[in-house]
Amino acid sequence: MNLNFKKNSAFIVAEIGNNHEGSFARAKKLIQKAASSGVNAVKFQTFKTNDFIKNEDKKKILKKFEMSFDNFERLKKISHSYKLNFISTPLDFNSAKFLGKVADAIKISSGDNNFLDIIDLCLGYNKKIIVSLGLLDHNETNKRIKEIINLSKNKLALKKISFLHCVSSYPVEYKNANLKRILELKRQWPKLKFGYSDHTLGIEACLAARVLGAEIIEKHFTLDKNFSNFRDHSLSADPQDMKTLVSSIKNIEKMTSSYSKFLSKDEKINKKIMRRQPFAKNDIKKGEKINISKIKFLRPKVTLNPVELNLFIGKKINRNISKGELIKLKYFT
Repeated sequence: MNLNFKKNSAFIVAEIGNNHEGSFARAKKLIQKAASSGVNAVKFQTFKTNDFIKNEDKKKILKKFEMSFDNFERLKKISHSYKLNFISTPLDFNSAKFLGKVADAIKISSGDNNFLDIIDLCLGYNKKIIVSLGLLDHNETNKRIKEIINLSKNKLALKKISFLHCVSSYPVEYKNANLKRILELKRQWPKLKFGYSDHTLGIEACLAARVLGAEIIEKHFTLDKNFSNFRDHSLSADPQDMKTLVSSIKNIEKMTSSYSKFLSKDEKINKKIMRRQPFAKNDIKKGEKINISKIKFLRPKVTLNPVELNLFIGKKINRNISKGELIKLKYFT
């Protein structure tokens, strides 16, 4: 399956990561629940622990989470059966080579956005590459983007690269989300595609990122935020959160995808109902000049075209008007 980035529509990724905790059955269920929430893709992490990490304590945990390449091939097929793109992050060279054959797109983690050798390898597979920009300050970000563009070698490859604003802390405090960085990235690199990879609690940051122009939204996904002590569950969206995230982004897109100079049909109708009209405070005799003390401006019961005050103030009335009567423009000389 090819990643289909639609104009005026965010590409939403359920980041399963390692929330399956090594269980194929749980990974399958996560894909099923992600599909029912309406996302476009699921994303995993693919690794061989001994080729990824040195810390022996962390090795013990990750060994339990590690899944075989065969299982990832099966998960890809399951994803496709639900019309979801299958994306994964390689955390070692052998995993990158495997994903180069099977994944619909390859995601580079923030921890590896300076690992140019693995990025260069992934660029050679003619697949979309998504790079998270965590752990980089402003100057480092621009330098890294330039380096990756240079690695892409040709414009065709460049079109396949997207970048995600990301803050690599878990969870990210709202004050540190730095979402305006999305605007700056889009300003500096108008020809590139930018999105947002979220580590905050809740879904508000993802919605704000979409308003700011993020074209890819990646949110961690779990079956249960309290599933275990593994860190990622607590900062993930559960199935209900993800449904709300998807539907809210669609509503945001309806509200922000276009600009009109004109009133909507409903507002045109309401304009005639809600604009005030002039009514006589008391009886007014023919020939009297109308001033502000002789009228009340009230909302009428029926739809009328709005009347501007300056069209009749100081002008003579050409007929008698009863108290409470609507004063019309045709009553003036």
